[in-house]
Amino acid sequence: MFRRPLVSRVPTLARFGDVEVLWDDLLRRGTRRPAFRVVRAGTTVAGRDVTRRAGIGNRDLDDLVSANQVVDRYRRGDTVVLQGLHHTNPHLARLANNLALDLDHPVQVNAYLSPSNARGLDLHFDFHDVFVVQLGGSKRWRVWTPLERTTNPVKGPHAIAAPRPEELGDPLLDITMGAGDCLYLPRGFPHAAETVDRHSDHLTIGLVAVTWQRVFRKAIDAEVAAGRLTGALPVGLLEPGVAVPTEAGGVEGVRQRVTAETLRHWMAREIWRRQPATRLRPRVAPALESRPLVITPGPLLWLTMIDDRAVLGLGDRLLDMPVEAHVFLSALLDAECPVDIVSLKGLDEESRAVVLRRLLAEGVLAHVD
Repeated sequence: MFRRPLVSRVPTLARFGDVEVLWDDLLRRGTRRPAFRVVRAGTTVAGRDVTRRAGIGNRDLDDLVSANQVVDRYRRGDTVVLQGLHHTNPHLARLANNLALDLDHPVQVNAYLSPSNARGLDLHFDFHDVFVVQLGGSKRWRVWTPLERTTNPVKGPHAIAAPRPEELGDPLLDITMGAGDCLYLPRGFPHAAETVDRHSDHLTIGLVAVTWQRVFRKAIDAEVAAGRLTGALPVGLLEPGVAVPTEAGGVEGVRQRVTAETLRHWMAREIWRRQPATRLRPRVAPALESRPLVITPGPLLWLTMIDDRAVLGLGDRLLDMPVEAHVFLSALLDAECPVDIVSLKGLDEESRAVVLRRLLAEGVLAHVD
């Protein structure tokens, strides 16, 4: 990602989302925590103060939104945070998936709804890059140069101390965001935001970094699962000046097996385990008919080989097929719609029908009406 904050002023971004729809979904659709929280002056309000109990069937829920309590807290100056909107709002789900495709990192979307004269979160930094899109009202933002401990921070077992105002000096940016403005914040940059004489509604679009640290941790796990790295370290390694061994069975072997293709597989799995479903299965699997077929609209289809199997990626899931299907699937993805199935090479008629029924059942293909 880029490593400096940027501001863009594009008034059309104010139509990025409908704030009234966000409020209506929160208050009227039985939202449960952690899909929302309420914060004030850097502290999250206790769940019991903004939720209620309710019975559904033979279960008691204790994390259901208490709509009137949330409204009351907002009137008194608290900020309402809507979390994981890419999983609950279809328009923001599409936005998040398309950005994830463009940027090769997972994307999450939250919203912050603040009354006037309010400070929701304290001075802090994030572990991921963030785009702030101002939907309505205005908000003052101050952004500082990262401290050494907040440069490219990674969440782990050891907490990183929050920055203190006396450590930071003058801010890099001190701006008031209006409707349509967009602020880019790289991870690790300390920042603070507050409303003054107007309310504020903004989205945060977070780019959750897939780091080399995670890649190599996954590589080591894969080596162990495959039964490698089991040899003993050589005698005399404690002697001064002895070089660390780099034979194929050790660390160098791990590095060599992290090929570009392997890395792409891991990246795809890491990204799409966090994203919404890209294609939905039809509730009733369609029958295979003689009518023309089209590939259904959606942001992602990728074909690869994994362990001598043809694998078709749909983002949230993988379709595993025999290797013989690879040529046929490749031709299918390259064909113009509607697809002339008979002209595609790679499978005999019976095998082709099996694959087509699978793709219809998974929502990848549909018959032309």
